[in-house]
Amino acid sequence: MELIRKNLTYGIGGRRLLTQLTFDDDINVSDNNADIRSIIMQTGHVRLDEIRVLGGKIRLAGHLEFSVLYSSEENGMLSCIRGDFAFEEMVNYDGGQDGEQVTVLWDMEDLRAQMINSRKMNVKAVVTFSLYPFRMEEIQAAAGVENAIPNAVPDTMPGAVSGTAPGTAPNAVSPETLSRTEQFAGLKVCGRDTLRMKETFPLPGGKPDVDRIVFQDVQLRNVKNRPENGHLAVSGDLFLFVLYRSADEHVPMQWFEKQISVSGEVESHRASDLMLSASGIRLAHTEVSAAEDEDGEMRRIEVEAVLQCDLMLFEEQRLELLEDVYVPEMEFDITRPEIPMTTLVSCNDSRMKTSMTMQLHAGKPLMQIVYTAASVKIEDYHPGDGGMVLEGVISIDLLYQQADPENPFEAGHEDYPFSYTVQMPAGDQENSAQLQTAGSVEQINAVLSGPDEAEIRLTAGFSTVFCREEKMRVITDINMKPAAPEKIENMPGITGYLVKPQDTLWSVARKFYVPLSSIREVNSLTSDELKPGQRLLIVK
Repeated sequence: MELIRKNLTYGIGGRRLLTQLTFDDDINVSDNNADIRSIIMQTGHVRLDEIRVLGGKIRLAGHLEFSVLYSSEENGMLSCIRGDFAFEEMVNYDGGQDGEQVTVLWDMEDLRAQMINSRKMNVKAVVTFSLYPFRMEEIQAAAGVENAIPNAVPDTMPGAVSGTAPGTAPNAVSPETLSRTEQFAGLKVCGRDTLRMKETFPLPGGKPDVDRIVFQDVQLRNVKNRPENGHLAVSGDLFLFVLYRSADEHVPMQWFEKQISVSGEVESHRASDLMLSASGIRLAHTEVSAAEDEDGEMRRIEVEAVLQCDLMLFEEQRLELLEDVYVPEMEFDITRPEIPMTTLVSCNDSRMKTSMTMQLHAGKPLMQIVYTAASVKIEDYHPGDGGMVLEGVISIDLLYQQADPENPFEAGHEDYPFSYTVQMPAGDQENSAQLQTAGSVEQINAVLSGPDEAEIRLTAGFSTVFCREEKMRVITDINMKPAAPEKIENMPGITGYLVKPQDTLWSVARKFYVPLSSIREVNSLTSDELKPGQRLLIVK
């Protein structure tokens, strides 16, 4: 007889690794930029160019891109300095294997620009990276046995259950088998890809031509993804803010906002619409530029964006696996490796609505809010009543205009602590050894609510993936040989046996080298269930 095998594909990993990078450098103002009067605000974004597992380390390489908006000496006009810090970091990863997939999330802990003089500034930043490595494994697991054709399966054939019972024809043994059912949500697709998009649109009506884009910001919001047959469907919105100068020097600074719908497909031949997606979609890189329209006027805006897609697709699986096998009067050598398997506990997308008031401390009467940006940073999580409690801060940046011809623009920044509970069953809170969570801003609106304050209404989104590592033993090989003759001969022909608490019909039959059917028949059993203290008659 021979093993019936099934390919068992499973994922391993998901435990978080942390590393933090600090940046500090002096930046000179280029000849094309005006002198600095005062720093208004700063924004930053991490672009990851390489994520690679090299033995026991993970190599991260990329750039921290930053923009510093400042007020110049030109009647308070705004200028912007853009730059980047290149980085390369090796993160220790015990047990890492080349080619593993790593999901990387980052949080800007601090980004600060300070004026040194009118032609130089200092930029400091602290970025925390959370790394979640995964890899796919495959094993041939036994699902059952089948009788081989007589003399067709030699004892030395890999995967053959070798040997025959004394006094029987070769390979004519009818084995006793015990099976079990495993049901779990296992990782089936793990990979990384990018989705590129390009959009061109005209300036809003009434806006003057673009001479120079001073500052821009692109944010990805309301992103969703779902697995379909052969690909992952992605949708969301890009929110674009552009601050620019007109060719007419007498025209004040101009700005506008634009919402751009995003949709696309990331190919994955193993994806199906029956899978569960725990994939992460993040904005990797953007380019915003002005272009001529059909009349040769700079009235078109081009936006290019690259979305990074970390594919993690789980599938509900139900497997029938071989638990044990024996033949009366035979002994077995069974190979049962234990495999660590990462399974999906739950995947949750939830929303939190909140509002806050920011004091602006304007030197002159406020006129309007120009630009609002926010980020959600999750600093800690722990089990709580009804779910997993996420704690962190929401950072708000406001650019506003005031009635001051010499200094018309100012900015405000504030961090607001939050606590939010992600609903999940109580048992899963303690058993979720691995949690991957990310926060984002879905919607934000800011309005002036007083002489020196703004009211901000915000919807934050939280994506949480709860996984745990389970140990599963599977049979990969079986070899058998006749039991020692003296062992069989020394066993009595008829035995009385008192069932112990841990006994099963299978274990009793195996212990005494008799078929299951024999115990059932002799003891007139109508069920395979045994009770402690039950008496059985075992006939050899």
